[in-house]
Amino acid sequence: MTFPAPDASTRQTLRASYAAFARDIERLCRADPGARGALRAGLRRDLDHPRVRVMHRLLTPRLPEECDDRTAQAHYTVAALIAAQPRHAFALGQEDDEDSADEQGQEVLGESGETDEAATASQRTPYGTSFGAALGQAVTAKGTSMRLSAAESRVNLLTRQSPRGLHLHLPSAVNQVRATDTAVDWGQLLADLVHWPTHAGQISRRWLQDFYRITAAADQD
Repeated sequence: MTFPAPDASTRQTLRASYAAFARDIERLCRADPGARGALRAGLRRDLDHPRVRVMHRLLTPRLPEECDDRTAQAHYTVAALIAAQPRHAFALGQEDDEDSADEQGQEVLGESGETDEAATASQRTPYGTSFGAALGQAVTAKGTSMRLSAAESRVNLLTRQSPRGLHLHLPSAVNQVRATDTAVDWGQLLADLVHWPTHAGQISRRWLQDFYRITAAADQD
């Protein structure tokens, strides 16, 4: 049985909640090294694994109400991926930037709850930056970049995975991307993991198209 994709307004609401979760986890990891270590223990592990028990105290209050195991697993996986980043990814300066951005956003919010610019952008772009795009950007990164053949193998491997396989293979892929200082859109990755069981074909196609669009444009430069 398949379920219809959420409409545009619902998708925007979900994107906002997923992005807020990711920012919250980044702040937690920055402020509490012990919590970061506890979350990192969840890499590649199911919800009922003994080493995941320490994550429940940290993540249960941050989960959507009445979420199912699929949704919970996606949140746990993304939290573990965020926590597993190198220590320098949680520089204090980033927290200041986030706070400033939040304050600026609150000052110009319209009746819809979005800034005029953000609302227009969300209409143009129904999705955030996919992980396929992140792999493409890792190939085109200045300085230390990812080999095209390695990135292409990785995106093709990921897009063939079951939900369980995706959770197993993502940590090494994220490590490769972050090694090039390429940012990962954690909110969009969370959205894709939540919906992978029912919309894997659509999400996989978007990852592949984003990857090849970026790498093809780089070849033409």
